[in-house]
Amino acid sequence: MLPEIPDKLWQIDEVTVAEHFSLGATDRCFYVWEYAPRKGYAHSPTNQLIRNLKIEPTALLANPARQQYKDTAIAHGGRALRHLIPRVFVEEHATFVPVPGSKARGHPDFDDRMRRVLDAAFSGYGADVRDLLTVSQSMVADHRGSRLPYDELRQLTRVTDDPNGPPRPVIVVVDDVLNSGKHFQVAKRVLTERYPSAEVRGLFLARCVRDPVGGTGDQT
Repeated sequence: MLPEIPDKLWQIDEVTVAEHFSLGATDRCFYVWEYAPRKGYAHSPTNQLIRNLKIEPTALLANPARQQYKDTAIAHGGRALRHLIPRVFVEEHATFVPVPGSKARGHPDFDDRMRRVLDAAFSGYGADVRDLLTVSQSMVADHRGSRLPYDELRQLTRVTDDPNGPPRPVIVVVDDVLNSGKHFQVAKRVLTERYPSAEVRGLFLARCVRDPVGGTGDQT
């Protein structure tokens, strides 16, 4: 079962921002669904989607039958973003930047799932999707329980040289799950240092909630 796509994106507001302690009051972050950490696949359709999205490449090699579940999650995430984000914003105002996973390129578990979600979302559009962010070395993923401090993550995160010139006025940093907001803040900092005139926003397929009861932020 897949989560129903809502009519509008939810925005982190003055109430929900306190649940993501790395975010500030001026950060503009949006999300589609709510995810309950440590609750397992069966807790909700969103939990199932996120867990399938995060299936690691080595796990797919060990059990190729799981590929269909990851592909379905990527496709559904793409459908949601295509439905929720106006085409004029995609084509005229925004550059979309996927947050890199915990593994550097070349690692057996390097996973470009968020790039694939964006490619699925904006296929046929005049979208500007760029892999501007990379990590210089692999690390243990946060959802595996070992959470790298902000300063260490900042040191490992790089903005790549881009031959396509400056990005559009709004850089949208896209990730699968918003937890503390640490990865967004690192991405925002390094991108703002490189492109000081750009506005950096966050976009997430889901935000972590401890007691999900449906959307609790502002819709926009």
